[in-house]
Amino acid sequence: MKVFMATEVTDKQEKFKEDKYKDTQVWDVIDADGTIISQETECNKNEWGKRHGEIEKKREAIRQRVRNTKIGNAVIRPAKPKPTISDMGEKKVAVYARVSTKSTDQTSSIENQTLYYQKKVQDTPNWNLHEIYSDEGKSGTSMQHREAFKRMIEDAALKRIDLILCASVSRFARNMSDCLTQVRQLKSMNPSHPVGVYFETENIYTLDPDSNQSLAIHAMLADWESANKSRRMILSYDQRICTGQYPVADLLGYRHTKDGGLIIQPDEAVTVRFIFLAVIGGYDYAEIADILTEHERPTLKGRTEWNAGMVRNIMSNERRWGDLEARKTIVIDYVEHKSKKNEEDRISAYEVGHHQGIVSPEIAKAAKMVAATRGKMQTGIPDLKVIFEGSLKGFISVYPSWKGVSHKAFMDICQQAYDFDELRSLEQEIKLWMGEGQSKVLSMQLSGYCVPHGIYFLNRSMPTLTIGKKGLKFNKACHLKLDDCRYIELLYHPIMQTVIIRKSSGEDCNSIEWKKTDGRYVIQLSAASFSEAIYENLHWKKELTFRFRGITKERDNVKLIYFSLDEPQILAGKSHEIQEIDETVKNSNDVRFIPYREDDTGTTCSIKETECAYPAEWQKNRMGVNYFSRKKRDRMMNVVTKQDILSMGTVVENPMIGSIPDRDEILKELDELLMSM
Repeated sequence: MKVFMATEVTDKQEKFKEDKYKDTQVWDVIDADGTIISQETECNKNEWGKRHGEIEKKREAIRQRVRNTKIGNAVIRPAKPKPTISDMGEKKVAVYARVSTKSTDQTSSIENQTLYYQKKVQDTPNWNLHEIYSDEGKSGTSMQHREAFKRMIEDAALKRIDLILCASVSRFARNMSDCLTQVRQLKSMNPSHPVGVYFETENIYTLDPDSNQSLAIHAMLADWESANKSRRMILSYDQRICTGQYPVADLLGYRHTKDGGLIIQPDEAVTVRFIFLAVIGGYDYAEIADILTEHERPTLKGRTEWNAGMVRNIMSNERRWGDLEARKTIVIDYVEHKSKKNEEDRISAYEVGHHQGIVSPEIAKAAKMVAATRGKMQTGIPDLKVIFEGSLKGFISVYPSWKGVSHKAFMDICQQAYDFDELRSLEQEIKLWMGEGQSKVLSMQLSGYCVPHGIYFLNRSMPTLTIGKKGLKFNKACHLKLDDCRYIELLYHPIMQTVIIRKSSGEDCNSIEWKKTDGRYVIQLSAASFSEAIYENLHWKKELTFRFRGITKERDNVKLIYFSLDEPQILAGKSHEIQEIDETVKNSNDVRFIPYREDDTGTTCSIKETECAYPAEWQKNRMGVNYFSRKKRDRMMNVVTKQDILSMGTVVENPMIGSIPDRDEILKELDELLMSM
């Protein structure tokens, strides 16, 4: 008997049994474990047989209708055969070939593809080769930079192509979306002239309707393989960095070896070294580019035309001075090839002294500082000169916009002018000038008297220097006191907190333009780095601006103006919130006294832009400076001689850079490099 299963609303199971040899049917009702509960009556059997007979009658009627149907006079027209690449008729055939890198192995690959398809087209009677489009060294994950591919699509739109041959789906595109989009575009851009693509490896012809699903699968696999390749490359890069096997590439001045080394190319190194030394010597990027173009110096790619950006890029690569940074940038989208600066997103490394540099790290650092100094490219790197004798001992010649300075550098250079005992004596005098240790001089004549701060008595005829966080400003009186000279030199003493300006010939590299050729005065000087060093030295609050009185000293028609930085007039921006000493000061309508150093505390109040204030300790302690202290302080400038004013100082090594050739040596080598080009 055949057994059938059924389910009732009682969740019991039914088993239908049909005798193999007799036309009888019996229904047995069983429970879940197979026990027969009851049997249905014969009427159920008869009802089933009736229904079965009706169904069979309908089936037989359908069979008779189909058998009796006559075609009559109708002509049956067969469908066109599915399109194939062997269809008869002339075809303009294009070949697309692509490799992702420019390695020698892949160069042979693309050549082999070209030769193979040339022969294949020649051997096919109805095929005519239109063009072989090849993208060498281009990724297939994006249409970007695939110029040959784009040109092929344009030619197809102009009906210049009937068929495109490609080795595989992955050569056509590794991006599933791009692949399917381009295939659909080729089919539909000219409905009467669809262009098909034949992928030989997968045996897929895109004009065949049955190819859609197969193409989608292979395109998806190519996309997946591209994603896997990206992950493998990231892992490989990680492993190589961790083992010190940094991926290196050729660059101007170097060629890489198989073991990851960099070998200097002497002829190209001439170009690189010239660029660094020219910047130090005062040439700007555009001038250097013009010189290299004039001498037809080749780039890494063989170009002889240079621009400022190319020169800047040469200077920015740490490999030129012997260091190596691995993985500066990372690709964040393997499809669009979008990259970003590696901010510890992935493993990176920086190795100092990885290989021999074309220039020293000191020369590279000096050149970068000169390039970063606004308005300083014309004269090149400034000298740091310190005076070792006379009344101006310890003063440093400063170019105010030069970025290669700092508070610590100034202090180190200044201290080179003194021995240990001189420094100790100088520090004691400084404390005395600042009001410390007054009890030690109370027995002196006039020691109980004070000299008022000169900054209280400013007027328009007095020279003034205003120091802000971005620069220096001199009033017109400074120009008049120095007899309208064309150039000046700025001197700074970080221990005595004094600034000096004096006349300069203009031939010195630290000369500052003081008066324009048309007679206009230079009032403001860009000096962000110099100002920052002063603010740090004196712990000034960066939101405040400070003005100082200048005192002129003249010897035999030779002049200087000096400014003592410990007697400030304090200026604040409009409605700027600053620290007040106490409530009594806040309500004063006469003079404002405010804390002006970073370590001062108090309550807040607002100072107007036109309002002047003074250090709060002047109100608390005294109105002026002890007479004896003032005389000690003024002694330095009172004994200054003409020889002191004219003293040029001695060039010293900049602690922020290190040892580099002097200016004459650099200019001499520049001439030699130009001669060798």
